[in-house]
Amino acid sequence: MSIAIQPDPDRASTRPRTLAHAHESAHESLGDLFKSLVSDPASPYPERAQKAACLARRLQESASALQTPSERKQQDELERIMQSPSDRATLTLLTDQAFRAKRPRRAVDQMLHILDVQGIPRFFSGLDRTLLKGFHSFGSFLPGVAAPLVKARMREETANVILPAEEALLVRHLEARRQSGVRMNVNFLGEAVLGEAEARRRMDSYLWALKIPEVEVISVKISTIYSQIDSLAFEHTVAVLCDRLEMLYRAAARERFRRVDGTRVPKLVYLDTEEYRDLAVTTEAFVRTLGRKGMEQVNAGIALQAYLPDSSLAQKRINAWARERVRCGGSPVTIRLVKGANLEMERVEASLRGWAQAPFASKPETDANYKRMLHEALIPENIRAVRLGVASHNLFDTSYALLLAAEAGIADRVQVEMLEGMANPQRRALFELTRNLLLYAPATRKEDFVNAIGYLFRRLDENTGPDNFLCHAFKLAPKSREWNRLEKAFFDSFTLVEGLPVAPRRAQDRLDETGEPERSGTWRSFANEPDTDFSLPANREWARR
Repeated sequence: MSIAIQPDPDRASTRPRTLAHAHESAHESLGDLFKSLVSDPASPYPERAQKAACLARRLQESASALQTPSERKQQDELERIMQSPSDRATLTLLTDQAFRAKRPRRAVDQMLHILDVQGIPRFFSGLDRTLLKGFHSFGSFLPGVAAPLVKARMREETANVILPAEEALLVRHLEARRQSGVRMNVNFLGEAVLGEAEARRRMDSYLWALKIPEVEVISVKISTIYSQIDSLAFEHTVAVLCDRLEMLYRAAARERFRRVDGTRVPKLVYLDTEEYRDLAVTTEAFVRTLGRKGMEQVNAGIALQAYLPDSSLAQKRINAWARERVRCGGSPVTIRLVKGANLEMERVEASLRGWAQAPFASKPETDANYKRMLHEALIPENIRAVRLGVASHNLFDTSYALLLAAEAGIADRVQVEMLEGMANPQRRALFELTRNLLLYAPATRKEDFVNAIGYLFRRLDENTGPDNFLCHAFKLAPKSREWNRLEKAFFDSFTLVEGLPVAPRRAQDRLDETGEPERSGTWRSFANEPDTDFSLPANREWARR
């Protein structure tokens, strides 16, 4: 039942000569490597983009040489998933419906029903298919035994993507990563909290994690520390969040993490952005909390999603605030630049409420905004105040960011960020090129594994979406059809950067409804009146008045 990445062995003594080894033997620096990259003067694409594509090819060749047999086996499994949409649907049903049931009898009944209707997925290994056939035949007789076994198998298969949050197991993994020089960002998975008692438990879990010596970075979502977030109650929501974030920031400031080279650094709390409606609240809480007295030296970061045009505006606001913070003696902050992982949910909500889709309508626009935000981040006065986390598995985008940083002499202020357990060969190739690498590692306790379901769906979508680099990462070969298509998409996105809209895609304004578009249709069809979107500042002001 595997959609997981296989174990990542220590291959230091046996791995082949790769990109970094070749350059180490020639005593070349990272800057020397970039100087060796060539571009075609006749090409219509920017010179730096061409050099980034050249580096991406070298990284992919290095990754292919570092790929293990178990990773090639997983590649075959993912290809089978992509070739069979019905099998993917079966896996989704099994994970979403059967594993949420707490009573073994209910879980087994649901799994048997799904297998009866859908059949046993063909992408599973021979062993897993045999186990499922046995479960299908005998599971109903011993549900108290069968259901826990299947769930345990699922957790085992995803253990490299979702870490166990039990302290002893988590510490063992984090220490192994620390010893190898790879830094870790732990995200304790959980759904949005439904009450303040649950919010307090989540706060306690974050405070506990910050005290673990092996934990350097944690990621926090505002929906896990406050249960009553409401855009309409904007000021009240931000005030409560500021108080709770201050507790976390002060706890992190008291601790120190010892890296493998012996240096001791303050711990970092990242704020993850989630739904579009929470972007303004999250950004405001981040800035206001760090603006409080005594927070001048706190090590903090925030994630911004490039698939939202609004994120570019949020970035500029944070940059301007951070420049003033550093000018007054404060420490820099960090922005983790991601592309966004909640597109389907945003589409559904927009459809139900009669709103325009908040994210860009196309992936090329998202890719272009990612580059626009990279350019903004690397402006000298900005990068001095705001460190950059380049969070992407797309080797073209990552190579482009590293190239720009190396040219500007600020490589130490730009870190590559990737997902734990995903595209391990590419991660190893990048780690040989730059040691400034941070892995985003989701973790959950055994009894809370149901919280991982949403995360697993997003990762499965990334692994099987034809436009996602991660979908092809295991089998990519430079100059192949897939590679050429991804490379062209990378180049083409540059042509969109200049004309990319800056304004949010939602323009609803209850203060001035004279500009509302006329709704087409006749009495024969129904068009619902859109809900008021209180994530928009104008509508909050309308409500306040």
